[in-house]
Amino acid sequence: MASQARVQQPPWQTPPNAAGNALKIFNSLTRTKTPFAPVDPTDQKAVTWYACGPTVYDDAHVGHARNYVTTDIIRRIMRDYFDFNVKFVMNITDVDDKIIGKARQLYLFNEFVDSNKRKDDATVMDTSVAALAFYLAKHLGAIPHDLASEDIPKQIEKHYGHVMQGKSFEAGKPVGEKEAKIQMHVKTVLQAVEAINSLKAGHTSNATENEQVISNVKDIVSPYLDSLYGSTFDASNHKIFDSWARNFEERFNEDMQSLNILEPDKVTRVTEYMPKIVDYAKEIERKGFAYKTTDGSLYFDIKAFEAANNAYARLEPWSRNNTELQADGEGALTKQSSEKRSDADFALWKSSKPGEPSWESPWGLGRPGWHIECSAMASNEIGRQIDIHSGGIDLAFPHHDNELAQAEAYYCDYHHAAQHQWVNYFIHMGHLHIGGAKMSKSLKNFVTIREMLSREDGLTSRGLRIIFLLGGWKEQIEVTELLRKEASGWEDKVNNFFIKVLNMEDAQDLNGHSNKIDPSVKTPLAYAKETFHNALLDSFNTSLAMRAMSELISKYNSLDGSSIAIERPKEVARWLTQMVNMFGLNGTAQINSQTIGWSGLDISDYAKPYLTMISNIRDRLRQQAQEGGAIDVEDVTDIRQAIHDRPLPDTPETTPYRKALDNAFAMVSRLRESKQTSKSLMIAADQIRDEDLWNLGVYLEDKQDSPTALIRPVTKELREAKMAQQAKKSRKTTAVPAAGQADKRIVRPQELFKTEQYSEWNQDGLPTKDKAGEPLTQTQSKKLQKQLAHQQKLYDRWRSQQQAQASRWGLHVEGVV
Repeated sequence: MASQARVQQPPWQTPPNAAGNALKIFNSLTRTKTPFAPVDPTDQKAVTWYACGPTVYDDAHVGHARNYVTTDIIRRIMRDYFDFNVKFVMNITDVDDKIIGKARQLYLFNEFVDSNKRKDDATVMDTSVAALAFYLAKHLGAIPHDLASEDIPKQIEKHYGHVMQGKSFEAGKPVGEKEAKIQMHVKTVLQAVEAINSLKAGHTSNATENEQVISNVKDIVSPYLDSLYGSTFDASNHKIFDSWARNFEERFNEDMQSLNILEPDKVTRVTEYMPKIVDYAKEIERKGFAYKTTDGSLYFDIKAFEAANNAYARLEPWSRNNTELQADGEGALTKQSSEKRSDADFALWKSSKPGEPSWESPWGLGRPGWHIECSAMASNEIGRQIDIHSGGIDLAFPHHDNELAQAEAYYCDYHHAAQHQWVNYFIHMGHLHIGGAKMSKSLKNFVTIREMLSREDGLTSRGLRIIFLLGGWKEQIEVTELLRKEASGWEDKVNNFFIKVLNMEDAQDLNGHSNKIDPSVKTPLAYAKETFHNALLDSFNTSLAMRAMSELISKYNSLDGSSIAIERPKEVARWLTQMVNMFGLNGTAQINSQTIGWSGLDISDYAKPYLTMISNIRDRLRQQAQEGGAIDVEDVTDIRQAIHDRPLPDTPETTPYRKALDNAFAMVSRLRESKQTSKSLMIAADQIRDEDLWNLGVYLEDKQDSPTALIRPVTKELREAKMAQQAKKSRKTTAVPAAGQADKRIVRPQELFKTEQYSEWNQDGLPTKDKAGEPLTQTQSKKLQKQLAHQQKLYDRWRSQQQAQASRWGLHVEGVV
């Protein structure tokens, strides 16, 4: 294969009015930053954009989020920051080899399960053994496919053990997708082997165990059944394929909404554009750039296309002879035709084989090739020239290169020497990698979006977007713990700044001075705005823009509070709010908002008066503890009087806050009747902060320079910090057996297994999946159940002891610290 350095891309035509424009975009058609200008000379604010959407055959994963969130960020910058009127069109591929295969395999597998429900395990075992041999022969060729299931693990260790340890399959080569595929196939085989061995040993005595066995062999039995019966499947009724695609399209839309991604202005589906796609392919054939084969397929003729002064493989000419990428672009169900004039020619229309859905065309029953759908739909919705086309970098060749060739063939004019430039700016989003391999559904090395957002140790929608903003849009990102900490630190920094500003008084600075005008913050703000603006002009350099925001906060935090006028930090906070809104970090909030802060900062208005009074009581407890004094009912009389003079709101929503305030008053009364010490007062203060208010989602942040705590909502980061502190304390005591036993008891049973070893738990806190997302075996589950039951006994005993100890201080323990 020719190297990238020796093969040049075809010339790119600079759009009119682009020369000298300040906004530059890294253009995949040139591999350089090119000045941007819309194609419409009459409206230089109108931008057309076509984005390759999902093939809806499975749930979207975090790798997909990388593409769609990053696309959304750039779209928002174009629309909200640079004021372009963006027409955004996205396709849905709802007929495809993967969709056909998935839907058909599931149907055949469910039919197999239903037909064997009333039979003994012998049929299931025989089929599973045959399926295992089929799977081994196809994916793990080094292992004899007729080997007994009991002997397979040893052979896996012999031939693939080094790969499972994270090493390269071939010495001296980097670890990548080949190793990820091997790891995936090994996991699938080992899971099936365990199930087959259970069947052989007769360990499926109940319905639950039988269902687990069936589930564990599904990934090997489904493709095996499809190889036997797929061609006999009645595909004339498209409902089974349509329902599969519609289900995952709905789930994709839900995922995009949870990630705060703007909806497209127009969504196009392949099955809804069949006549237009057929007409598009006919026009390419009419112009002499396509040919029909005897099986009823239509292929693009690259040689004829180039002979007409057109350029093929504009994006990656160095990949045009990559047979592996070409085969992937044609699809798993497509067979190589001996009638192709060139191996690189690709299908515009595929003749459908038995068991596949089909539509009518001049060439016979079939369905569109993958690439033609986007060319036809984008041309239909936008026209003969598009400003921006986008997608993941893995689509550049052959998909996007073939798209360009088809569209330029469709619009080809033999009377003009100049080539037609269908797309002016092609932008490709970088990959998200795990251990050197691209995150991929086919590799099964992915975490779904909904799983990530639901996990306690997962990322939030905002946190993930911050990671992509920090990492840049076209660069490859590997989500390491270091990157997660960087993103969390950025979010915390902005969060704390917003809280600080929101707690300032409206007409005074931090020290009660008048609202004097001081340029000490305005200058850093002006500098930050300039740096931010130039960063976005430089091909949407969000990494630099985020750094400018962070450095502005650092500058403000380092200034002497006595010299800062209140309007200056508010001005800074307001601008920061507008920019996080623009980046999509604050829900549906608009860039022109005059409010300060983002979601997650606010305490409900009905709760604030209760929380203020509870915080005041705790402040006095803490102050007396530090001064070595005592507290009496009279010390909180003014708070009671304030409630009497101005009754607090009394609604169903305020009930938990009222109870918390009543408990605080009751605590003061109990302390009055007991022997008070600094320790007892501090225990009481900590209980209010760490239990009563924490359980209401509120945290009191003590400040060294102020006797008054800052009232703030409990965030994911605060929860993680508390869990980490508890874990650290537990680890410190494990070296001493007696202390370790005592300390372990403070862990709630539901939290015992909330570690990085696992990725999913049931409502009791029992793990159901390991850290790789694989279901736990029956043996593992039983072992963990015993540990959980033992922990429950330890915890209950410890809690009783704590209650007895706390009662001596006049306190009441609701939970654990």
